[in-house]
Amino acid sequence: MDLKSLLRCCFVLFCGQNFSLGCRWVRYRYKDVSRENLQLLANMGGEFVREKVNIPFPNKVYSNAKHSQMGDSISILYEAIRQIKKLYSKDMKSVTWDSVKLDQFQSNLHRTTSELEQCVREITYSDSTGSHGKENRSLKRHFKKLEHYLKTKDYSANAWEVVRTEVWKHLQRLDLLTTAMRTGTNA
Repeated sequence: MDLKSLLRCCFVLFCGQNFSLGCRWVRYRYKDVSRENLQLLANMGGEFVREKVNIPFPNKVYSNAKHSQMGDSISILYEAIRQIKKLYSKDMKSVTWDSVKLDQFQSNLHRTTSELEQCVREITYSDSTGSHGKENRSLKRHFKKLEHYLKTKDYSANAWEVVRTEVWKHLQRLDLLTTAMRTGTNA
């Protein structure tokens, strides 16, 4: 084997190792952070509101992701968390939530997006269907509508409670998605 071939083999092995290390966080740490986020979100405010927002929940995105390639699922997970993080960086002056829990929630979102971004960078989509782009656009549109809802309600405390309830639903679905990824029940 010549030096060039040896270097190629080392490169392939190194990239494969990085992929597994980068995504190991999803397999082994995401569940803990997800549980903490669900608990923080539930406990930072009062009861979840029953008020419905006239924005359809993107159920199809999550059901499609559950049956997607690992790379597509991670891409969707990343996009959803990124959009939640973006929402929770908006004007929150009106909320009366526990500030320590809110800060921890935002910190967890930041860490999760950083970990997932690294994982997404390392994933090649050559074996995937490429559907993640369409699904990610659907997620972006959904969160843009939630952002618009907040804006039209002047970022009121009640509007934030509605959004908190919606985000809770997203986090639950993401938890189910990562469980499917860990157990290998997605494609």
